[in-house]
Amino acid sequence: MSDGERTPDGDASGRIARGAVGPGPGPGFGVEEVRRQWARVVADAADGIQVVIHAPHGVRAVLGPPTPDVLAAQGELPAFTMTAARQGLGNLVRAAAAGTPQLVLRYRRVYAQITHTATTTSGGGTAVPATRAMPGPDAPDVAPPPPAAPITPAASSGAGRRVAGFATALGEATTARRRAISFGPTALDEALGGGALPGRLVLVVGAPGAGAGLLAAGTVLSATLAPADDPDKSNAVLSCTPGRPRADIAARLTAAAAGVDHRRLRADTLTETERHAADAASARLAAGGLLLDDGADLTLDLLRETAADIAGLRLVAVDPLNHLLPGAAGVAGPDIRHGVAALRRLAADLDVPVVAVWETGVGEPPEIVAALGDADTVVHLTREGEQAFAIVAERDLGPVAQAALHADLAHVRFTDPAPASTAVAETGPAEVPSADSTEPLAPAPRERTEGRQDGLAAGAPATAPRPSTTPARAGARPTSAAPKAPAASKARRVVMDADEDPLPGAIAGAVAEELAAAEGDITAASEALARRAIPDVMELLRLSRAGSRYEHTWYPPLPELLRKRSKEESDAVWEARPKWRNRHLPPGDHEVTALDMNAAYLSALKAHLPIGPLEHRAGPDLDDFDGPRGRKRRRAGIYLVEPPTWEHDDLPNPLGDRDEPGPLWITDPTLRLLLRCASPAYGTLCEEPQILESWTAVATENLLERLRTALRDARDAAIAEGDDVTLDYVKQMYAKLVSTMGGSNYNREINRPDWMHIIRSQAFSNLWVKAFKAHRGGLAVVRVMGTDELHLTGGDWRTVFAEGRGVGDVKIKDTYILQTKDKS
Repeated sequence: MSDGERTPDGDASGRIARGAVGPGPGPGFGVEEVRRQWARVVADAADGIQVVIHAPHGVRAVLGPPTPDVLAAQGELPAFTMTAARQGLGNLVRAAAAGTPQLVLRYRRVYAQITHTATTTSGGGTAVPATRAMPGPDAPDVAPPPPAAPITPAASSGAGRRVAGFATALGEATTARRRAISFGPTALDEALGGGALPGRLVLVVGAPGAGAGLLAAGTVLSATLAPADDPDKSNAVLSCTPGRPRADIAARLTAAAAGVDHRRLRADTLTETERHAADAASARLAAGGLLLDDGADLTLDLLRETAADIAGLRLVAVDPLNHLLPGAAGVAGPDIRHGVAALRRLAADLDVPVVAVWETGVGEPPEIVAALGDADTVVHLTREGEQAFAIVAERDLGPVAQAALHADLAHVRFTDPAPASTAVAETGPAEVPSADSTEPLAPAPRERTEGRQDGLAAGAPATAPRPSTTPARAGARPTSAAPKAPAASKARRVVMDADEDPLPGAIAGAVAEELAAAEGDITAASEALARRAIPDVMELLRLSRAGSRYEHTWYPPLPELLRKRSKEESDAVWEARPKWRNRHLPPGDHEVTALDMNAAYLSALKAHLPIGPLEHRAGPDLDDFDGPRGRKRRRAGIYLVEPPTWEHDDLPNPLGDRDEPGPLWITDPTLRLLLRCASPAYGTLCEEPQILESWTAVATENLLERLRTALRDARDAAIAEGDDVTLDYVKQMYAKLVSTMGGSNYNREINRPDWMHIIRSQAFSNLWVKAFKAHRGGLAVVRVMGTDELHLTGGDWRTVFAEGRGVGDVKIKDTYILQTKDKS
C-alpha cells in the first residue's frame, strides 16, 4: 500500500485498526468513534501514531504524541486526565482547532496531545496533517514511522521526564493501597500488601478444581459490595467468564454474599430466612454495578474495548485467561506472554486492578511457567479438601509471602482458617507432648515485673505467633476473648493457641498474664496493665498495620504551626474543645440529665488522617484534587480559616469556647463540621468558612480502623462478661494512645501531632453532632463539655439516644434540678 493510498474506515469488526501514517489529510474519525476506543487510540497516539479527529461543522484536530514545544509549555496549557479528556473530547477538539493545544495526562505526566492539524509535526519537525490509516480485514498491519530522535529536556523544564520527589512517590504508592480490592481472606490480602492493587495484574494460578476461580470471584464480590468511591457517581465491576454461564456465576456470587448453601440455592430449597438473605444479597449485587460477560468469543482486544467504554470501572476479572488466547488447547509460551502483557497494559491504562485465572495442565513446559511469571503478582493456589494454601510471588522478586486459607465450598468462597480452640489448664506439672505432636506448648507463667514498659510480654516474641493450620479438636470449647479474673487462691495458666488475627489474642493474653503474675489480685493486675498500656497499644498498632504499604513510624517533616511555641505554650492548632452553657433557658425549674458518651476517643479513631508529608497550599477549595480517571481523592490536615459568624443561642458554636476574633488554624473534622452546618441538611446554621491556606496530604479513614475494631470488640466482650480488668485496660490503651501520639516522653515510638489534633477534634465534633441531634429531637441543650458530657432537658432523651454501655450508646452520669430566673 502506498503512502497516498486511502484505506477503508475500519477493519471487519469496525474497530479502528493500527496502520500507516501518510501525508494525506485522510478522512479522520468522529468524536464518538474515537471515544468508544479511547484507551487504545490514546495508547497508539503515545506510541507515535497520529489520528485526525473531526467534530461537527468541519472542525478537526490531531491526537498524537507530545512534541517538544508543547512539553516545554505544558505548565501554561490545559491538561486533562484520561477520563476527563474522553468525556469532553468534543470540546478539546474545538479548542485545539482554535489554536490551543490540549494535553492528555496519565499518572500526572503528559501522555498525548491534541493540536490543530497544521501544527502537527512528524519526526524532524515538518508540519503534516497526519492521519492513521486503517487496513482492511485482509491487509497486514504496517509498522508506524520510526520515532523521532530522543528529546533532551532542558534542565529547568524537565520536559519529557517523569521526575518526582521521594515523599511524593511514597504518597502515591500508599494511596494505591486505599483503593485495593480485597480477595476476602485477610491472610491473603496481607500477603498481597492490601489486596488487588490498581494498575496491577494479579494472576491466580491453580489446577482445575483447586478453586482459583472462586478465589478470583472474591475480588468481584468485594468490589461490587464496597461503597462507591464517589456518592454522586456509580461504580462498575466487569467479570468475564468465557464459556461459563453467567447464571451459574450469579448464583455463586449470591450464595457467597448471603452465606447460604450454593446447592440448595440452585435447587430452590432455602429456608425463608435464607431466602430473605439471598434476595438482599442479590439486590446489593445488582445495585453495585456488576457486569457479567460469558461470551465464548471474547478476545483480549474485545475485552480492552469493552473495559475502556465502562464509566466508573473499579475491577476487571477474567476466569479463565486460557479461553482468551488463540488455540487455547495447545497455547504456547509466546501467546501466554502476549496475553499477560495485554492484561498488564489494560490494568495500567485504566488504573484498575485486573485479576485473571490461569488453569494449569499436567506437565506444563517451563516456557509456560516463565510466561505466567510476567504478571505483576502471581498467586499459586493448591487445595486438599477444605484446606488451601496460597504462595504469592512478585514479578522479578519471586515468592515473597504465603497464606493458609479455608475452602468454604458450601458457600463457594474462601475464608480465613477457623481459629484453633483455646484450652485452660490448672497450674501444675504440664503434660509434655510427644515428638510428633502438633499441639503447642503452653507458655510458663512469667514472674511479675514492676513498672515494665517493654512490650506485650517480657521475654516473648515481639509479634504474635503465626496462624496454625492444625484443625481444632472435636468437642473442645473455646474460652472467651476476655477472661474473667480467677480466684486469688488459684492462679491459672492460659494456653493460647494461634489465631489468624493476633490482636484479640494479644489483648486477652496480656490480661491473663498479669492476672497470673498477680496471683488473682485484680487491683495489682489492673495497675500493672495500666503501666504497660502505652507499649502494648503501640505493639497492637504495629500488628494492625502488618502488610500495609504505609509505614506509620515514618514521620514526615512538620510545619512550624504544629510545633510547640514553648514548654508552656501549645502549638497554633485550635481543636474546638467545647465548654458551653445555655444561658437562654426559660425561667423555672428544669430537670436536667447529664449524659456520658461512651468511648468517645475510641470512636474518634475513625477519622481522616493524612499520610505522607503535609503540603502547603494557599486559597480556598483545597479539600480535594483530581485523582486517576478523574475521581476525587480526599485530603486532610490543618486549615487556616476565617470563621463564620454564629448566631444561635440554643446550640454551641462548632468552634468551641473561642473568644478571640480573626483567622485560626483548625483541623479537618472541625472544617467538615462547619461545612455541614452551612449546608441545607443542617438548616444553614452559618455561612461556609473561608479557607485562607492549608497544610494537607492525601488522607485515609482506615489507618487505625483495624486497631479500633479490635479494641471495640474487646471492650464489648469485657462488658458482656463483667470483666472490669480488661475494660479498664482497653480504656487505658486508646486514651493514652491519643494523648501521647503528638510527642511525649512516655511514647517515643510515634510523633504525629497532626493526628492527635485531628482525633481530638473528631471527638469534639462527634459530641456536637449528638447535641444537634438532641436539639432536632425537641430537647433543650443545657451544657456541652469536653469530649463526652452532654446535659439535656425538656423531654425524654431516650427517644433520641440508645441507653447502654456499647460504643455509640449513652449512659446517665447525673441528674439535677436547674433553677433559672427571668432575666428581663
